[in-house]
Amino acid sequence: MIRTGRPEDAAEMAAIFNHYVKTSTVIFSNKILTEEDMKHKIESLGVGSEFPFLVDEENGVLTGYCYAHRWMPDPVYGRSWELTMYLSHRHLGKGIGSRLLEKLIEKCRDGGAHALIASITEGNAASEKMCISAGFNLVGRLPEIGYKFGQYLNDVIYQKLL
Repeated sequence: MIRTGRPEDAAEMAAIFNHYVKTSTVIFSNKILTEEDMKHKIESLGVGSEFPFLVDEENGVLTGYCYAHRWMPDPVYGRSWELTMYLSHRHLGKGIGSRLLEKLIEKCRDGGAHALIASITEGNAASEKMCISAGFNLVGRLPEIGYKFGQYLNDVIYQKLL
């Protein structure tokens, strides 16, 4: 069930996020987040107030979350929003990400966004495929932009004009 995210989802969101911090290159971060860190992060980005914030829940358990936030701080980029999405590693391959993305795009369109940006670690085939299926186009590649687990990693940038 997709619903609007709430501050009280922060603990489960942090658990999902932290799994990937510890085990994967899909997150360019080495910082483990507490529930309070996650609450502060979404609040500081305007998530849930200024920008859409969605979660998927199954039997009372958070299976994934996504939100939009300003891509760049300067007001000239005000209608260009970046998307963030993470799914529980226990719930991959069930179509949850595609459903969340579809709903988030709709909310962004309704909220006045003009361009949506998705930054993905190159080689994350599932995320790249999901963006392409949702109508995003590959618009850039940032070589060796992140360093994690002893290796430099590339980001690819996808964009969808609404």
